Amino acid sequence: MKSSIRSWPPLPALAAAAGMLSILLNVDYPADHLFSWNLVLPSVDVWLLLLPLALAACWGSRVLFWTTLPIWALFLVLRLLRIGDTVVPMYLNRPFNLYLDSAYLYGLYDLLKTSSRQGDFLLLAAAAAIVTLGICVLTWFAWQWAARALTDCRLRFAFLGASGLLLGALLISGAQPAKPPALIRLGQEIRSVHRQKAQQRAFVDQLELLARERSAGPSSLNGLGGADVLLFVVESYGRVVFSQPHYRQAMESTMNKLDETLARHGFKAVSSFLISPTYGGASWLAHATLEFGVRVENDLEETALLRSPLEPLAALFRKNGYRTVSVMPGTRFAFPHGAAFGYEQAYYAWHFGYQGRTFGWAPMPDQFVLDWVRRQEFITPDKPVFARYVLISSHASFSIQPPYIAVWETIGDGSLYNEREPVMYPIVWPDLSNAGDAYLRSLDYEFETLGNYLAQYVARDTLIIIVGDHQPNRQLTGPGEPWSVPVHVISRNNRLLTPFRDRGYTAGLFPGQPPPHAGMETFWPGFLQDFK
Repeated sequence: MKSSIRSWPPLPALAAAAGMLSILLNVDYPADHLFSWNLVLPSVDVWLLLLPLALAACWGSRVLFWTTLPIWALFLVLRLLRIGDTVVPMYLNRPFNLYLDSAYLYGLYDLLKTSSRQGDFLLLAAAAAIVTLGICVLTWFAWQWAARALTDCRLRFAFLGASGLLLGALLISGAQPAKPPALIRLGQEIRSVHRQKAQQRAFVDQLELLARERSAGPSSLNGLGGADVLLFVVESYGRVVFSQPHYRQAMESTMNKLDETLARHGFKAVSSFLISPTYGGASWLAHATLEFGVRVENDLEETALLRSPLEPLAALFRKNGYRTVSVMPGTRFAFPHGAAFGYEQAYYAWHFGYQGRTFGWAPMPDQFVLDWVRRQEFITPDKPVFARYVLISSHASFSIQPPYIAVWETIGDGSLYNEREPVMYPIVWPDLSNAGDAYLRSLDYEFETLGNYLAQYVARDTLIIIVGDHQPNRQLTGPGEPWSVPVHVISRNNRLLTPFRDRGYTAGLFPGQPPPHAGMETFWPGFLQDFK
């Protein structure tokens, strides 16, 4: 390999190396079309990285080698940054944040692993490893190739001179490249770390002030009259199912069935929209926003919130004589932060003793979860209950879904799911461009389960709240969708629904409020005012 490289004239060798590196950096992945004329455009980033390489070549081979190594590593970082700049807006509908989003790498791996069939995941992992290794090796040889070419004095000085003239002309003319160089993006991300930490400190001060203000506000819930309160947070349940015609038609059928079930058993409903702090993922930000009544937009703010003196919703219910229960079947690992939410009893995946098969990312079906918690908490309750359920059967990638079990008494420990065929869709994660039907079916399953659960097992005076955590990812919503999620409030007791009507909720299960909508963080402060 070395002899063949040295046999090339310096100029063609440098041009070949720069062209190869430009193509690898220009590849817009993931994208509908990997190959376009943009691939062969000279990369400003490659040119800028070649400059220190040319300068290092003036000082000999040892300095050149130790300069090539970090430049190669920096090039790989820029390639990853380009992927982040493409992937995050595609799925989460916001710009990539290197400081915050780099912490999601393990979560992404876990989601890919649990959402794919085992064979598919192994093939995907093997392909990703081969491609990654191939890019690392290819780019290393390309940078070595460029470095050796720049050891030629005439080429090196010609390159530096031409670069100086070009850079001067660009500075004088004020011309800008069509696409901002990745090096500039990286610099912006690095500089933003200090700003984000300063924002976190300001957020801490805001929380302390808000805690003092709330301590002087209402803390009683006498207006509930001792009614149970059930909060169901439905994964990926977003406004898009009501705003876009190709979703709304199917969703009308789902909600009409739910409305008929509820009406037969004396329930009434009102509905509205709330703006979630997240889009397409990061559900925990919505949970914290909803239960603390403070908008939490990133993990730094969530960490500050969970360490703050601000009381969560469950703590207020406990003060008012309620038994408080948190149900999080999708939490499969230790969750020490859960204590900050103030629940008397928390159920995570390992508590359920589930003996059935998994369904993609969801370790168990939501119907099993509702039935299991009912048997634990609602057979002989000795005081009112506030229970928050984080429902997960509508979690991406929607390709493997549980069947609905008509006879709840047969669910037991979930073993019957080993014998029932799952509902399958031909979705190859992470591509969700064809997942619309599967997404709608997952919501149909959720609402069929909820409707029949409420009809069969909720006999006491109860206030039921059903809210989405965030919109599904942008591959399903398309551009331009607001970050809004539906919220439904249901009860047999008309008095418990009156405050929501007064706040503009529409009758029934079809929210009709146009944007802009109130933030999710406004729900519980308003709730406390209405039921004090």
